[in-house]
Amino acid sequence: MMGVSWLEARVSVHATEDRDKVVKALSSILPLTGGGFEVVEDVFEGHYGNQIRVITVRLRDGRTALKVLEGILSRLPVHDRRYLLDTLEERVDKNGVLYLRVSKQDAYLGDVRVYEGDDVIRIAVGFQGGRKRAIRFYKSLLERLIDSEGNPG
Repeated sequence: MMGVSWLEARVSVHATEDRDKVVKALSSILPLTGGGFEVVEDVFEGHYGNQIRVITVRLRDGRTALKVLEGILSRLPVHDRRYLLDTLEERVDKNGVLYLRVSKQDAYLGDVRVYEGDDVIRIAVGFQGGRKRAIRFYKSLLERLIDSEGNPG
């Protein structure tokens, strides 16, 4: 079966951050209730000996992963959707995995925004069917979401 096969979101919690606030940011993007996902928390030592936690949420069910992806993309401002569309080729690897980065700060406030800095929630979406099909699929999904906003400009 072709299509979205999994979704993974990963966020770092630095020693200076409140873990609960980071989890709140993550849960504003992903539904952390209802099952169907696995949460893994790893602890690493940072460059200066500080503790860094990495929280990873994995959705293994393709249908759920697609719903979550559509939810994330539909909450983006239309200019962010256009930006993703313009940079889609660079965001999909040879295996058809799509990579997105959204602002952790904005997510905490309940907003979803593409962000290319460091303070992010990293999202990877697996696609079965290869890179070309993945790009076509994501392109049509983004175009549909952009068109649903209407085209004021």
